[in-house]
Amino acid sequence: MNRIVPLFLAAVVPLACGGKKPPAPPPPPEVAALELPSDPGKAVSVIEAVAAGPKDEIVVVGRVRGIVPGSVSFQLTDASLHYCGSGNDPMENCPHPWDYCCLDQGDVNAKTLVVEARDAGGMPLAATSLPGLRLLDLVAVRGKLTKDEHGVVVVETTGWFRRERPELPDDLQWPE
Repeated sequence: MNRIVPLFLAAVVPLACGGKKPPAPPPPPEVAALELPSDPGKAVSVIEAVAAGPKDEIVVVGRVRGIVPGSVSFQLTDASLHYCGSGNDPMENCPHPWDYCCLDQGDVNAKTLVVEARDAGGMPLAATSLPGLRLLDLVAVRGKLTKDEHGVVVVETTGWFRRERPELPDDLQWPE
């Protein structure tokens, strides 16, 4: 398995505010095909998926927490966790608005798994952008549930469907 997965779980994904950046090039066809045309249906939560153990076919729902640059990998956090700025959270004294920084990180990590797309040979796919996804999107991910040798729960995805995109301030620029 790609060694980036364990490192990724410890990474902090900064959000960029400010100026516009040029649009990312379109993803390769095999990556673009991962954006499903319709919702895959009934899904389990990230918490349920982590507790379930390996399964050949699963649909998991959660929020995109972090995207690994250059790869088709991202973290999926349980939708029960409230990110900074959701609901009535005024984000007072929040150093990184619109993420999970104000929550206990041990709790957040326990309710997070990794989503990774792989080619037919089992190697992780590379891409400069993930079609239709940005941080905090609520997505349903379809794929195979595995656990690597480090105990990291991974969904080897065959596709995802964005169910919801939160409203955000106009001046907030998201990494694609």
